[in-house]
Amino acid sequence: MRPRRTPILVLLVCSLVVLALVEVDDRAPAPLGGEAGEFAMPTVEGSSALSSAWFCAASATRGDGRADLSVTVANGGAEPRTGTVTWVPNVGDPVTRTLDVGPFRGVRLEAVDAVNAAGASAIVELDGGGVSVEHAVESPRGTGLAPCAPAASDRWFLANGTTARDATQVLVLFNPFPDDAIVDVSFATDQGRDAPDDLQGLPIRARSTTRINLTEAVRRREVTATTVAARRGRLVVDRLQWFDGSAGRTGLTLTLAAPAPAEVWSFPGGLFEKGLTERWRLYNPGDRDAVVIIEVVPDSGEVPIPVERTVPARSQVAVDAAESESIPPGTGHSSTVRSVNGVAVVAERELVAAPPSGRRGWSSVLGSPLASRRWVLATGPDAGNVDEQLVVHNPGAEPVRFSVSALATGSAVAVPTLQQVELGPAQRRVIDVADVLERSPLPLVVEADGPVVVERDLSPAVDPGIAAMMGVPEL
Repeated sequence: MRPRRTPILVLLVCSLVVLALVEVDDRAPAPLGGEAGEFAMPTVEGSSALSSAWFCAASATRGDGRADLSVTVANGGAEPRTGTVTWVPNVGDPVTRTLDVGPFRGVRLEAVDAVNAAGASAIVELDGGGVSVEHAVESPRGTGLAPCAPAASDRWFLANGTTARDATQVLVLFNPFPDDAIVDVSFATDQGRDAPDDLQGLPIRARSTTRINLTEAVRRREVTATTVAARRGRLVVDRLQWFDGSAGRTGLTLTLAAPAPAEVWSFPGGLFEKGLTERWRLYNPGDRDAVVIIEVVPDSGEVPIPVERTVPARSQVAVDAAESESIPPGTGHSSTVRSVNGVAVVAERELVAAPPSGRRGWSSVLGSPLASRRWVLATGPDAGNVDEQLVVHNPGAEPVRFSVSALATGSAVAVPTLQQVELGPAQRRVIDVADVLERSPLPLVVEADGPVVVERDLSPAVDPGIAAMMGVPEL
């Protein structure tokens, strides 16, 4: 279907004007569209908060059969934080350890140091705010990285995932509370709706981690968009997705589900390159059809006409980046998924990389429904093993300036070449972290004088896999 050009261009101009007129606090994230965006992604409580809690749901399994879950806690403030981390194994009793995080520091914790189990989740509780928490899983299949959740919810959504023959998809449902929960799990697939009987009225025990292998519970489907709805209680949901390499896809990814749909999702990262396939997966879990446009802004050249799609109620659609016009190979870009009729959706960007792109792997990441003046990036790469890129995008109609600091030796150390960097309207900046920062791993903080969106890529330098994720904005 060829997009209608004039109405969409008018809408794009109007949306930029609205963003320019939005008045925000110095650090408060601003929804890019619609109030629901405030709840659709993790955010960091400000330093003035009296307490904070984070829930990390998923783990992979090491070669010795034990849970391979690590949690990184980054304190971006000037005050020390103390608290506890409670490891909740899939078998056995929870184990609680004390936790101290000094000012402007990061602390990495591993499940294997506390529990001996094939699966585990974690609860991090602290005596103040200004702290971001992320979790990573590492197995022979690859490495996945995602933020933890600062709150549980009775609804969780994912726009992508696959149970194709080369794939294994696992949902991890974590109930951190002392009461049981009951959930229904349903899917919108490329072959229609699916609500397996075994996943309706599913009990999730108090203080437990439940893994659901969707490859066994759902028919072979190229796409599975997921809704987890609690009849009783609240929980946290992660997705683990990996591939056996038989169809060319490789690697493991970890994704925190979204607790709400939103009207706008921003993706700062993107590249048109031979051997790299990029798609946007759009899921409408609501009762009304959604009309969605995808705006792509290249680093150079003409801006193509947005692609328009209708996403039927309780259904999903895919849009291939090849449908965007006039962007030459090798050109980087940002993209924005925007509902134009007020119906909130869930959006993930899928990447499939193979030679001759220079990398191998599969990734599917939720976009950001928020822009903020401050972002905390808890996990730094292991030196020499990861090619880290940082992407800062200005989604607004006015120029902004941003600066990057590293949390090291108890202070926020300004990265000399990344101070007061100017971004014009709709522009982005891609930073190879190894070129500007020698010491690794270090948590990073991005601060700007206007709302920006931050994404990073922590993909392995040699091994298969793509580990892309959004930063975490601070309230």
